[in-house]
Amino acid sequence: MLTARTLAEAQVYVSLTTASDTTVPATRPAPIEPGANLIEGEDGWTLASTAGDIAIPYASEHTARIIDSRFGLGVSELIDAAQWAVVAATYARLALEADMAYGGRPEEDRDAVELSWEFAVDAVVEALKFLPDDADEVPDVAVWSEFGQRARAENPHLLTRAKLYDDLEYYQGTLEDFRAIYGEPS
Repeated sequence: MLTARTLAEAQVYVSLTTASDTTVPATRPAPIEPGANLIEGEDGWTLASTAGDIAIPYASEHTARIIDSRFGLGVSELIDAAQWAVVAATYARLALEADMAYGGRPEEDRDAVELSWEFAVDAVVEALKFLPDDADEVPDVAVWSEFGQRARAENPHLLTRAKLYDDLEYYQGTLEDFRAIYGEPS
């Protein structure tokens, strides 16, 4: 059985497998519903999904929440470095679109902007976890999925140290700018 570090990582993995399977129509993954597709076990949850059953240990989720690490400690065994970089870019596009449309009016969804920028930051941090301290780019062994290999082939700079750190700086800076303009979240 597959194992995710957190429920959020499991959801991203299911979304990626749904998006990368060109043999079926793109559909939104089913939301997590305790008792329906999320079953409690002795040591963790099991998420029943279109990508298969995914185990999420309680201890891993708990630790991630304590240290405020959305996707968990350590390096992902489910999602490769290129997939994380694509997820980061996807959330950044969503954030930028929402940011550009946001005018600060009470009826507007501020959370959509901030959460998308936060997810972009967190996803690029996940990609950076695969980057060795002394390397200029993520090694090939850190890109094991067909989806990730295609993404890297289409964009050879996707996993370079310079690109990943530029993306991180841009995503964090834009989130900080948004909060400077509209105030910190309540």
